[in-house]
Amino acid sequence: MKKPNHHRSVFLTLALLIFSLPVLAEDPWYKVEVLVFAHNSQPAMKEQAWRDEEVPRRAGAVELGNGGNGAYQRLPGSNLVLTAEKNRLAGQAAYRTLFHGAWYQPVGRESSARPVHIRGGNLMANGVYELDGYVSIDRGRFLHFRPDLYYSFAAPASSNDGYGSSILSANLDTPRRMRSDEIHYLDHPLFGVLVLIQR
Repeated sequence: MKKPNHHRSVFLTLALLIFSLPVLAEDPWYKVEVLVFAHNSQPAMKEQAWRDEEVPRRAGAVELGNGGNGAYQRLPGSNLVLTAEKNRLAGQAAYRTLFHGAWYQPVGRESSARPVHIRGGNLMANGVYELDGYVSIDRGRFLHFRPDLYYSFAAPASSNDGYGSSILSANLDTPRRMRSDEIHYLDHPLFGVLVLIQR
């Protein structure tokens, strides 16, 4: 009778332990599409006391590239879904597109979310773009879209406005719970955001 091979038994035991360990799943990837547009509303500019706010710089923020289908790379126009909405806005004098882009990214918990830096529109006299800021996305039971966007504009001409700067800013920083494959609208008196997140 052959004696059991001790080394083989140890190997089989280790193999069973390794394969029985839980596999750590990577964060799933989503396609994120964002359309930001300005409301050309002079009354809204005058009705509230807007300030000249400086856009914060976030450490670890991701800059969108133009390198194809990898993570955080802007996708070509043929991959955009909100083009019809963009065209409808372009047909109305009250609206003007500031940013329209899409990219793929992994989406995990809020603690691991990386803000994505986006900017668009015209370059202002103070050296900043009309639209500047960040968006971050995380997921729990639902997806969460967290904007921190700044829209800069020329102060309305008025001798009694009391503005201390010729360029003012409006901030949109209201998080929104979302479902994938649904278009969501975030409203602001001076600009709006359409968001579509797809698995």
